[in-house]
Amino acid sequence: MATEPGIRIHRPAHRWRRWLLRLVVLAGLGLCVWCYGPGRPQAETAAADTAVPQLRGQAAAASGAAFSPFWGRAREAEDRVLAEHYRRAGVPTATPPPGSRIDAEEWEARRRDARWCAEGGAGWEGGREPPPALAALQGAQQQLARTWARQLRQRGELQASVAAEWLEMSFPADAVSAARARARLQELARSSRQPAAVYMALQMGCGDAASCSPVPASLWAELEPDNRLAWLAQPLRTEARAAQRDLLARAVQAPQHIDYSLDLLRTLQTLPREAQPGLRRAAQQAVWVMAAFGVGRQLSAGPARLCKSSEAKSDSLVQDQCRILAQQLWRDGEDLFSHAVALGLAKAVDAGNPQWAERRAEQQRLQSTQPIELEAFLREHGDQPFECVAPDVNGQTLIDVATKGEWAMLQAIAAGRGALVQLPEPLKR
Repeated sequence: MATEPGIRIHRPAHRWRRWLLRLVVLAGLGLCVWCYGPGRPQAETAAADTAVPQLRGQAAAASGAAFSPFWGRAREAEDRVLAEHYRRAGVPTATPPPGSRIDAEEWEARRRDARWCAEGGAGWEGGREPPPALAALQGAQQQLARTWARQLRQRGELQASVAAEWLEMSFPADAVSAARARARLQELARSSRQPAAVYMALQMGCGDAASCSPVPASLWAELEPDNRLAWLAQPLRTEARAAQRDLLARAVQAPQHIDYSLDLLRTLQTLPREAQPGLRRAAQQAVWVMAAFGVGRQLSAGPARLCKSSEAKSDSLVQDQCRILAQQLWRDGEDLFSHAVALGLAKAVDAGNPQWAERRAEQQRLQSTQPIELEAFLREHGDQPFECVAPDVNGQTLIDVATKGEWAMLQAIAAGRGALVQLPEPLKR
């Protein structure tokens, strides 16, 4: 099995599979990292980055026989691995040599990138306490979010401003700045009256920000009465059965299915893409993942309750509308979630239709489709983190999600690999 030179030997096998699950489709690494406390300050991280090999040598010399020969050799091997990664990243010394075209700040950032790859990335296997590397990733995400938010605000465009507020509330310096970003997002939606901004404001809400005034749930449908999703987003906010029936009818009658869920990801992908493998690329990918999959989806909760209620079983009109809605969501949905909602509605009101058994099999097939050919990646790169090799397969997968939509992307991958739909037993006979 071919691997890159200088890979650290003390690393759990097949950790790359867990990284894929967190960092690509339906992963939540960005969200998980966001939940933990702040990492070490940048200066401290940089100092540790340059000082660790020297400190290890001093400690080994001072302790003498206190270290067994085995551990002494292991630490020397780790130092050699780290030095090799620095050499391959083009930053073999602690500071730039005279005449270097790379400034000191970028030099240190590249050494942190190299160290990240030398030590195997986050290396978190899901235990209770996240490792220090995960705190370093959080710090890199926060720094990236601040940089991106500043660049987006300079554009003076609505969608860029929406993305900037999302970055500040999702990767905040503190709770106060996050609350202010939430309030600004709601005000942007209210003042612009643009559906995409209203969509994001409805998804993010105000949380516990006291100074935040949420846009009304009815605003999206008021602005886009022909958009089915605008009506489906509202029943979640009302328990009145008559109102649910009316909203269900409006959703079924709406001729369009306009989904803004990937607008945020597409906006972020217009910013400069990280070319250097390592920590900064991991932070970029984690932010992209959170933009793609970390924004809550409020879709058809009311119709789902209505379609599964006793009233639906006794009301043929409601049953017919639920069947139509299920067909519409299956036909027009752009992600796995929309198709799962369609299957849930069909199970409640159209369970006898064999067409849905075939569709359920397709849903399961695509849900299990790996966007990256993992065995091929393992053969070529060993257990290196995805963000530490070229080409950037994780980044390309997320670009494909943004350009094609999740459902179409997985369909294309499955078709290209010749995957066949495994039909349920009743349909094989």
